[in-house]
Amino acid sequence: MDKIFDFSPTVELLQVLARGSLKQNLAKAVRLWVILRSLYGDATDPIYTELEECFTYNDWRKQFFTETHQYHNNDKISPLHDVNCPCSQTLSDWLFDPETGVNQQQWQDSFLNFYLMSDLELKHLLGFGIIDPPKYQINGSEIRLFAGTRRNLQYDFKALVEMGWLEGQNDTEPGKNRGKTFYKKVKNFPDFGTFSERVDFPLEMGGVRNVIQNDLVDFLDDFAETINGEQRFFVDLEYVVHRQLAPQINHLRQQLKEIWQQVPIPPIQVSYVSARNFQNYQDDGEIYIICPVCIYYSYRAPYLLGFGQTPRDETKIDWYDYRLDRIKDLQVLTWQQVNLPNFNREICQSKTPKTIEDLRSQAWGFDFYKRDDLLLVRFERYFHNRYIEGTERDELFKKIPYKSARSLISQSHLNDSEKQRLIMVLNSRSPDDVYCRVNYRVDDYNVIMRLRAWGPKVEVLLPWNLRKTMAEDIQKLGSFYKD
Repeated sequence: MDKIFDFSPTVELLQVLARGSLKQNLAKAVRLWVILRSLYGDATDPIYTELEECFTYNDWRKQFFTETHQYHNNDKISPLHDVNCPCSQTLSDWLFDPETGVNQQQWQDSFLNFYLMSDLELKHLLGFGIIDPPKYQINGSEIRLFAGTRRNLQYDFKALVEMGWLEGQNDTEPGKNRGKTFYKKVKNFPDFGTFSERVDFPLEMGGVRNVIQNDLVDFLDDFAETINGEQRFFVDLEYVVHRQLAPQINHLRQQLKEIWQQVPIPPIQVSYVSARNFQNYQDDGEIYIICPVCIYYSYRAPYLLGFGQTPRDETKIDWYDYRLDRIKDLQVLTWQQVNLPNFNREICQSKTPKTIEDLRSQAWGFDFYKRDDLLLVRFERYFHNRYIEGTERDELFKKIPYKSARSLISQSHLNDSEKQRLIMVLNSRSPDDVYCRVNYRVDDYNVIMRLRAWGPKVEVLLPWNLRKTMAEDIQKLGSFYKD
């Protein structure tokens, strides 16, 4: 055997061995790394095992554990019986061993580049193999990596066969070995890449947790890989950008990636065809100078969120969302080339993705740069129970009593006639209905589309202008279907 497994347990290597998220599979990944050392490591490695060309799990077990170890030939978890036995060492003992492991601080910093979690969660993961262990486990001792059952370890050997680190074959000949699995070392390691620097991983890796801002990313962690050759998780993500624009979008992506790697971030000039200004893809577009902040996918397309000149009013410096497929051209400028009021390097340095997230969290709607106002709605109770209550929307739509809804109408800026009409509406509705209030972005078309999609299950009460808009649109739509 010429190949020697002398790789350190870097986050990148463990990620490959885990075949999924290290948040769920860190302990297994470290265990596989140790087993590979015992099989392919240098002869001077204290856990290296001298095995025949073909060997069984029991052959490996007898050499890997000490002679006092009697537990991994059955399905009982090994008690702490010998401090010199490998089954006495914890996950951290193996990972941060001064001779064969890695530097703890460096490893943790690298891990947190992939996975967004608190220091306490990382401490629990390293100590107990899971982020949120039960209290009785926290109060106990840390997990010992090889204190599991025989079956657990045999699953590890099966995983190594599946990944190409071992060859495995069941003995089908009559005799005492019938049904046993024999393993054989491979002459060439599987292609698992180079780990000297950070690599780009597919969607199941931790970087995606920074992108997808809800628990959907946990599904990607668990199901991005096929299971027994079958893909079991799919995302039906509507994407309306035409495929013929893919080269243009790819070029913009690379340009923006290079721009955001610069310090300070330079301003850019975009040629943009604005749908709100009734411009078509065939038009040359208008020129706007902006500071690019981040890309946001929302409502079927990616948008570049930037601060600077806007299609709403190019004389006013403000936030805007530029749909990527409508950017005809992008040119990088220097700050010396820009002379706009209220737009300079110092101002733009304060415009960050966090600024946008803070603005978005203040009101319902994608157009975070628009003013917000109070929205009062009435839900049919059955609909509210099914689609609002117990979901993320429950935090957005604050449920209020009927009397509070009436008070909001009475305290609004409507004239007396309008107030009286709305009070009469309230009196005519079912007492079982649910009333909610929420701050929303005024004239945000995505909010209006969502309210339309809920149809007769929701009624807008305030603001009056939005209620009128909804009514007029519905009446116009109804007229299309009259016989």
